[in-house]
Amino acid sequence: MLCPHCSKSIGVAAITEQRGKGLGAQFQCPHCTAWLGRSPWLQRLKMLGFYTALACGIYAYWYQEARHAMIPAAIFALILLLVCHLMDHLHTVEAPIKDEAPDPGPKYR
Repeated sequence: MLCPHCSKSIGVAAITEQRGKGLGAQFQCPHCTAWLGRSPWLQRLKMLGFYTALACGIYAYWYQEARHAMIPAAIFALILLLVCHLMDHLHTVEAPIKDEAPDPGPKYR
């Protein structure tokens, strides 16, 4: 994973701080201490698309008379799944507080 705040690579084993549970869970970047997370509603839509496509595919396989309606529904559910997957990226929930450095003085040319 790449941190959207500091653009450094994050290994799963390097994550030590986590808050929240379920789809709204957040974790802290070990490099810049920014809190990162994903959008819970996009994850819900992604799961809805997956399970709808799976249910429509199984139903269309076992009931021949419903194929004309279930196959397009499964295709739309897969499109929903793929679009939500492309939109679901890590975002910075809480950026770290920057300490203001003292003025180094006049700059010379």
